[in-house]
Amino acid sequence: MEQTGSQRVACYDVLRVAATFAVVALHLSAQHWADTDVYSTAWQAFNLYDSLVRWTVPVFVMISGVFFLAGTQSLRQILRKNVLRIVTAFVFWSALYAAYAYFINKCALSTAVTLFFSGHYHMWFLFMIVGLYLIVPLLRPIAQNETLLRYFLLLALVFNFLLPQLGALLSLFSWQLYSSYLSLSGMVYYHFTLGFAAYFMLGYYLSRKELSPTAVRWCYALGVFGLIVTVVMTSYASRRLGTATVLFYNYDSVGVLLMCLAVFVFARRHLNFPSLGEKGHARIRALSRWSFGAYLVHPLFIETFDQFLGINTLSCNAFFSVPLLTLLIGTLSFLVSALLSRIPLVNKYFV
Repeated sequence: MEQTGSQRVACYDVLRVAATFAVVALHLSAQHWADTDVYSTAWQAFNLYDSLVRWTVPVFVMISGVFFLAGTQSLRQILRKNVLRIVTAFVFWSALYAAYAYFINKCALSTAVTLFFSGHYHMWFLFMIVGLYLIVPLLRPIAQNETLLRYFLLLALVFNFLLPQLGALLSLFSWQLYSSYLSLSGMVYYHFTLGFAAYFMLGYYLSRKELSPTAVRWCYALGVFGLIVTVVMTSYASRRLGTATVLFYNYDSVGVLLMCLAVFVFARRHLNFPSLGEKGHARIRALSRWSFGAYLVHPLFIETFDQFLGINTLSCNAFFSVPLLTLLIGTLSFLVSALLSRIPLVNKYFV
């Protein structure tokens, strides 16, 4: 049965909240992932949790694709409302993190200034999403023509996922062959369906597509397969190279794509919670509104817990520390965002 508009909004709100907690887990898993022995139990825990939540950023993008590609906003409206909010939020939070680095971490002033312009490590997302907002008027006509949309997604599958994945595999066995492969593929100069535009369009496509029960089961099976591939191949590649590698964590990895597909399909089918009623959905919408602020503030808690309280993902068994800290820091981040959302102007421009 086709879902109503309110149900769709409900499932996307729930998914947005879940993705925010997932990104907290992602950054906690990465906290000591690179400086822990790849043969250790702790590293395997970090690898497992990091792999489990690799879907989080692409799913954020897929949700945006649902609303922007189905909308009627003009470029002027997107610039004045959406891009402006991202820019003002970046200035505010980047200044805060730069000040933290200067006054708390005692970095050089020149370093703090550089940090302000480049943004904290998690702010790359703001640059990326603004880029997608700017091309919405170009992508929307393609998205709303099913033939063109399918062709776009096919090109994205080949050039954005399969070919880079082949390159990642080659790099593990022959650098000479990998170098030749890069030179050959680079001669094509193909960029049109690369990057997060693929997820942007995929989210819109899946939001309009009613899958059969068999197709849904295939999506779930492929999602589990994608998770296993990501965990196993990251472990294998890291041990083969002697150091932690993101070869199979990248967002153009096939395993990550399959997980995103499964999570998104599951959300549309099972995260609408119609029995909650209007009050329950109002609470979910509130949490969804606070997710942006929670995303922006959560690294502050991760760094403060580590620096001042000595609490990090190595404080106890990593299989327990990551989920426990995710729950604690994720909740605190939402609480701060909720408080900031009550402040005029701040709630409009900064969270």
